[in-house]
Amino acid sequence: MVNMTITHTKDFIDRFRQVLHKTYGYDLYMDLCVVPSILSAPVLSYMPLLNYTDRLHDDVDDLLELAKESDYLIRALNPDQKEFEADEPVAMRLEIDSSRPEDLMLLAKSRCRNKIRNSSKKFHYTLKSGSECIDDFYEILSQTYHRHGTPILPKKLFYELQDEFEENLVFFVSYDEQGQPAAAMSVFVDETLAWYAWGGVEESYSQKLAGYYIYFEVLKRVTHDFDIKVFDFGRSPFEGSTYRFKSQFGAKPIKIELIKPASEDLYSKYAFAAKLWQKLPRSVVQRVGPRLTKYLADL
Repeated sequence: MVNMTITHTKDFIDRFRQVLHKTYGYDLYMDLCVVPSILSAPVLSYMPLLNYTDRLHDDVDDLLELAKESDYLIRALNPDQKEFEADEPVAMRLEIDSSRPEDLMLLAKSRCRNKIRNSSKKFHYTLKSGSECIDDFYEILSQTYHRHGTPILPKKLFYELQDEFEENLVFFVSYDEQGQPAAAMSVFVDETLAWYAWGGVEESYSQKLAGYYIYFEVLKRVTHDFDIKVFDFGRSPFEGSTYRFKSQFGAKPIKIELIKPASEDLYSKYAFAAKLWQKLPRSVVQRVGPRLTKYLADL
């Protein structure tokens, strides 16, 4: 369990903060980003868009002192919590002891292993990576966000992140035999931590095992190219559908603490808004979504 306490580095957080400042124009207050709100007071955030930061849950007193008498949101890992309630936000993490593909395969459950094998045999996907994949990545991400009722982030953000992090941020896209994009992932490498930040599967490929293919191929590629100890498959609601999917690969939950003045259920808070967003035309969400995300501290 020692590796499960690995967080982002302070250098990563500082660089990520500067990209947010450049993309959204956020004011910075010491280590905090000032996230404006359309309907209420600004939120002092550490850090927007990240699932957790360089802090564990019991090491945030200085941030709380900075943010006192303001609305705030501090994201931190809590590896001490061993039991979870349904829908609590957790990071799905896989400890990496070996980068050999056969060893990575053994971490997955038997049914998952069969689906990984069949994804290549039956559908013949190929995987590409690099900054030239960003446009295809963004198209798949936009579709995925719309299906889930979430405003899409601005494309500019991903180009700014690529410029800042260079080889430590890799965009992956899988393609079918006709060269059509099927699934996408973006992975940050922060010393010994790899974090799957954003991605999705094009809807028509969901039943064609595209998710199984890209998860395992990216896991193989990243563990081969970088010396990592933890592969983080990203945030999920405990016992939710994405939690169940990621757990098939051997990932285990670590609690994400969203430290704020009043306790809230992250996933139920926006449930009604998400349903409305899903019903809006794609042209509308593509135009409005990137502008709206600037004001959503909880993304």
